[in-house]
Amino acid sequence: MLDSITMPIFLLFLSFAANWPQAAGPDGTWSSPSARPPVQWSVARNQNILWRTPMPNGGQSGIAVWGDRLFLTTFDIYAPGTPKFSATILGHAVDAKTGKILWSVKLEGTVKSPMMYAYSDSTTPTPVTDGKHVWFTNASGIMACYDMAGKQVWTHTFKPWSDPYPFNKQHEPILYGDWILNVEPADNPPADKQGWNYLRALDKRTGKTAWLAEDGTTTYATSVFGTTRDGIPAVVTGRGGWHDVPERPVGLSMLDLRPASAGKALWRFVADGGNEAAPTWQSLYVLHWDKRYAYWFRLNPEESHLVIDSSNGKLLREQSLIKGVDYRQWDPAAGRYIEHLNVNLREIRDISPRNQMKPEEVIRVMPAWHANIVVGGYHYFLTSTAHRRNNKPPAGKGGPSHTIARVNVETGKVEYLEVPVTVERKPGEPDKKIYGVAVRTKTEDSHGNDVAAEDRSRTDGWEVPAFWGSPVALGGKIYFTTMLGITYVVDANAKVLNEKALLAINDLGPSGETWSLNTPSYSNGKLYHRSLKELVAIGPTIIGIK
Repeated sequence: MLDSITMPIFLLFLSFAANWPQAAGPDGTWSSPSARPPVQWSVARNQNILWRTPMPNGGQSGIAVWGDRLFLTTFDIYAPGTPKFSATILGHAVDAKTGKILWSVKLEGTVKSPMMYAYSDSTTPTPVTDGKHVWFTNASGIMACYDMAGKQVWTHTFKPWSDPYPFNKQHEPILYGDWILNVEPADNPPADKQGWNYLRALDKRTGKTAWLAEDGTTTYATSVFGTTRDGIPAVVTGRGGWHDVPERPVGLSMLDLRPASAGKALWRFVADGGNEAAPTWQSLYVLHWDKRYAYWFRLNPEESHLVIDSSNGKLLREQSLIKGVDYRQWDPAAGRYIEHLNVNLREIRDISPRNQMKPEEVIRVMPAWHANIVVGGYHYFLTSTAHRRNNKPPAGKGGPSHTIARVNVETGKVEYLEVPVTVERKPGEPDKKIYGVAVRTKTEDSHGNDVAAEDRSRTDGWEVPAFWGSPVALGGKIYFTTMLGITYVVDANAKVLNEKALLAINDLGPSGETWSLNTPSYSNGKLYHRSLKELVAIGPTIIGIK
């Protein structure tokens, strides 16, 4: 029988299971094992696309789904020639069957964000819904509750986390029971905690603060909630990152979600030193955990993967991401893969044409920020190509070039598979896969206006590296989306991470003309995804576009 703690969670899961009520899906894990999603699609070729709806401006939020309604945000309508900064967003309700925008509301913040910033912006937080209300969040400093007809119920304002980088933010609002968890500063912080941020629980009915966590949270972190092996509802959050984020000690915390002790730490994992943040320790990942383990990365002196006991926060094992790995590298000259088995990555040369390795450089691995997920006993992640910005020795070039990677969480075996950066799909021509080069893209909205405030947003996101949307695992398949609008679909049950494990390379529009920092959402056999220009519904699989 279910006890008084797990029963509400069980009922919550049942009501959410057919929907995608928040960024992390129905149970907060970014996964839906029973899902039967489309595997292949192409907006460029209009294949498996049920409908496409141009949006009034660009945006980065995920898509919340409940029944026949979709919810997402964009910036307010942009007037060409005006500065590409804004603190005003629009929350939209969309008909899931037709793509028609049913109603829109305006949320005006206080601190302007660069539009289409590669490290998130005012529109980044995904709406959350329980089927009766929807809560939109503007990272410029306001959250608001609306009924399903778009009537406002309450608003809550907060101070964006800090200057001068208030939009290096990836944390998603979490709907848990009657609470919405958001990352915000304390109302009256003590002198030694100025600038700190915390998980704040808001009563979803009133917008009033229910509790503030006792441990800080760096807004780079994507916190994840779940249930411990003892049946305790909890959330894992973290501290540490670039730009001198202040929260200490650097590390992870599991916070209690039981009403009587909500926000209290069940355990803390304190990183070596406790105060050294980036580049060694970075809380810039989805902080996945399950009933056995929590997972993290260390980037210096040797890049490694950590497995932590989720019952007490103790480190169980640390696995090198460099030594004894398998690397399937694309050879551009031969047009085929080279298998490097059980090798040391420091001894392998990057042969991609994107730029030449200097003689003193080695391959250094930086798991791409937020592009990680744990499925079927493996921790999957993408790798950034931008590691030259890390000045810690040895001197390194980011890599392996454009790869999907995974770590077996029990054995520690590490595998890397290089994938195409993009695919060119032109009328009357076969698909052309592009490997190993830096690709640029346009940042134009559906009206043809270039809305990005800076040039980094016009790169491919591998070299920046951008804050990509978190991957999702649906029915044993993993969906990774990059800034070019490319979505890789990987077989999560593949015995070997080779080219056969890559099931599809999908697009949200023509290569070089498409932009996205988003995660697809799933409901009733369909995927809902978005680019800067439009929202799309993706239908059943039709063979022939891989």
